[in-house]
This record gives sequence, C-alpha cells and structure tokens, in this order.
Amino acid sequence: MLNNLYKKLHIMFTISIMLIITLIIGILSVNYIQEQSVNDSTFFQRMATFMIYQLEDSDQNIEAVLHSYEDKYSIFCSAKDTNGTVIYKSNLNFPTDAKTLLENFNSQISKQLTLVTDPSSMSEQDGIIEITGTSNEKYWGISAKVISKNNKTYYLALIYKQKSAFQILQKQFPSYFALWFIALSSVIFVSRLLLKKAFKPTEQVLKSQKEFIASASHELKSPLAVILANVEQLEQQADNQGLQKTIKTIDSECMRMSRLVKDMLLLASSDANTWSLCKSDVNIDTLLITLYESYEPICISKKISLHLDIPENSYPTLYTDQERLMQILNIYMDNAIHHSVNNRHIEIQTEVTAKNITFLVADHGQGIAPKDKPYIFDRFYCADKSRTDKSNFGLGLSIANELAKMLNGRVGFKDTQGGGATFFVTIPLK
Repeated sequence: MLNNLYKKLHIMFTISIMLIITLIIGILSVNYIQEQSVNDSTFFQRMATFMIYQLEDSDQNIEAVLHSYEDKYSIFCSAKDTNGTVIYKSNLNFPTDAKTLLENFNSQISKQLTLVTDPSSMSEQDGIIEITGTSNEKYWGISAKVISKNNKTYYLALIYKQKSAFQILQKQFPSYFALWFIALSSVIFVSRLLLKKAFKPTEQVLKSQKEFIASASHELKSPLAVILANVEQLEQQADNQGLQKTIKTIDSECMRMSRLVKDMLLLASSDANTWSLCKSDVNIDTLLITLYESYEPICISKKISLHLDIPENSYPTLYTDQERLMQILNIYMDNAIHHSVNNRHIEIQTEVTAKNITFLVADHGQGIAPKDKPYIFDRFYCADKSRTDKSNFGLGLSIANELAKMLNGRVGFKDTQGGGATFFVTIPLK
C-alpha cells in the first residue's frame, strides 16, 4: 500500500513540475518566435533599402541588381516602369503563385499606399505590410519608387516569405529538448530522493508493526495449542452439563482466535515476501469437484442449494499453485455461505478466454453496499461496523487479494443479478 502511494506521489510530483517546466519552455519558444519574426522583418526592410540605394547609383541594369537579391536572399521582386509595363519579375517558387501574391499585394497597397501617384522626384520606400497566401502562409511586402541617376523611374513590389514557427524553432529544438530531458531526469531523481526521505520514518514504523504482528502471531500459536489440547481433555472428563457448556465456549473462542492468528501469519508472510509457490499442472475439473464436495455437506446442513456449472468442453491446462488457488476459492465459499440466508443458493462458475481462466462464486444474499465496495479487499475492513459478527475479522478477502497477486492474477467482484454478490479470481493460463 505504501509502495502504491509512493509511486502515485512520485508520478504526480514529476508531472506537476514537468508541466510547469514545459510551460516555461513554451513561453520561451513563443518569445523566441516573436523575436525572430521582428528580426526577419527588420532584415527585409534593410535589404529593400540597400536594393533601392543600389538601383539609384548602379550602372548595372535593373535585372542584374534585382536578380542578385532574388538569388541571395529569396526576395521576390517585380519592377514596372512609369507606363505600368513589367520590366522584371522573379521566378521564385512560393506555396502561393506569383500572380495571386501580386494581386493581394496590390490590393493592400491600394488601401494603404500612394507611391504610384506621388509626383515627387525622390526615391521612396513605404512601410512593411503583411500578406496571407492561399495556404495561410504569411509574407511581408514593401512597395518602393526608385529614381536612378539617369532619371529612370521604377516601381518595385518586394515580397519576402515569413518563416513558420517550425522553421524558426528547428535550430532551437535540440537545445529545448535537451533542456527538457535534463529537467525531467533531475526532477525524477530529486523527487525520488525527497519522497524516499519523507517516507523513511513511515516505512520504519510499518516495518516494526509488521515484525511485531509476525512475532506475536508466532508466539500466540504455542499457548493456543496448549489451551486447545487441555480443553479437549477437560471436555472428555467433565460430567457436569454446565461445565461442558463452559468448556465448549472456551473451545469455540480458542478456535476463533486460532483462525485469526493463522490469517495474521499469512499476511505477515505476504508482507515479508516469504510465501512460497509450488506450481504444477492443475486439472480444473478435479479442483472444482473437490471444492464442491468439500462444501456440499455444509450447504446441506444450512439448507443452501449449491450448484456447480462445468461446461461440456474440456478445460485447458492451468499451470499454477493449486493449494493457493484453493485457498482463494475457500475464502469466497466461506463468504458466500455466511451471507446466504433463507435457503438461498450458491453457484460455482468459470469463464475461459484465450489467455485467462476466471473462477466465480456467486451468492444471492444481501449484496455489498455501495459505500463498502471501494474497501472490500482492504485489510481489517468490515462492513459490519458494530462487529456483532465475531467470526469475521475482515482479513479473508485481503488474503485472497494477496494470494491472487502471488499467482499473477487479480480478484474482483460484481453484483449478482437478482441480488447478492459474485466474487471472482482471474488466473493467467500461461
């Protein structure tokens, strides 16, 4: 139980811290993307300015100048003369075709800029605008008027594709991943260290309790055996009826205490991991018939109908510890008989799949209250809070649970149709 709590706390602590670290890395990533986006837009504006200066002062033809920027910086260039004739147009391949991009660009320019109709005799460059492509990719655009030193006027449309968030983070991703992985390793190590330190006093207390229960259980066996032996002798020699009744009461209480000691020893062995297994091939038909024959006389004496459901098809071979499995089924049968009143009936059933076999014991008693269901396999849990039932210590089902874990199986229960409870144990076939 403490191990399960430790694992849950370790997982919760690690997830909580890593969510915070992931959020911080996410914020850093967003800030980096925004910073790079600003840097790229500034770079594009500078390149446009350099291009205008070069066109103003260069003796080269306009195609040579624009083509160099197109090749080196992937800037799309479109140039027109004063008559509106296109004298240069880039051949860059963007996700959106050049014609659509220029239409979107001109649409934005018509709303915001007036360079085409500006009568000034100086080169000018307008501010940057944003264009959206057909695949929702983003572009920056700049409109410029250039007057060369030989008094030729050109109208430029410059377009630069923005980098996507993935492209921006591509170089940073290994660093971020390494940071995240180092943080994860550190959190796992530190949280494990802190939790182990925090759990150490509790583990020592529980260990002491388990050792005490194991020692006390062993010590109680010897005096109980002596008491039972002497009670048996007294019972044989007693002539007085009242004395015989007293002796029977002592014998009954000693037997009850003996069962409690036995259950406590079983759980102590489980806690100490000293339970041993003796696995062999189990004939399921024989096991079920033995179980049925063991409890048939008890059921008859209590006027309870006991039914064994064995299918016509043969069972597969089960390799497990037959004695431990029988212990689980005995616990289920004892519970079913205890809760079957007013001539009810009990059913022993099986369900077989390709990987598992499930043994079920169904009773038609009062069933299990919803408030008790989450705790029914807990140690010392008893639905009868008044403890009027002296024969029930709340250990049987917890022992069944421990035994099932030893056999790599699992226990459970469900409501029986029509009332009552059905307890089951699932054991792997291989």
